[in-house]
Amino acid sequence: MKLTYKRLLTLFSVALNLGFIIVALVMIHQNSIPAKERSMRKFTSIVKHLKLPESQSQTVLDCIGQFESTVGHVNTDLKHARSDILRLLSQKGPVEPAQLHLLIEATERLGKLKGKTFEAHVIALRQLLGDEKGAQFFSLLGQHIKSEGKDRH
Repeated sequence: MKLTYKRLLTLFSVALNLGFIIVALVMIHQNSIPAKERSMRKFTSIVKHLKLPESQSQTVLDCIGQFESTVGHVNTDLKHARSDILRLLSQKGPVEPAQLHLLIEATERLGKLKGKTFEAHVIALRQLLGDEKGAQFFSLLGQHIKSEGKDRH
């Protein structure tokens, strides 16, 4: 093999390796940011894209932050409720159906609370943003979610 070809192949190999290293570093950096902060960055970016007045932008971001906090607490409570169900089911001996029923009802109540919280939140956001900007916000959010889904597969 000619020396020129060997040099070209070596250069190409080095370039590929550098590319892989750069992609790995970018992925590590993106995943080092906590999920809550990544989520707020996503919403901040979408809200900035709407070109709202600063006060309205801040009100919308505060509303989103409050929602995420509330849903975070509900999600934590849901995890605990589901753990309680699993703990009951994993005990040796017979399971008391009434006790299981109470735990499942508590989990269902938390699920409904999460749904109602979401519904109230999206209605509040639409009212804050108005019809045009609200539609644009949710359209951008939908596009972002679709692109995230493509990135994961």
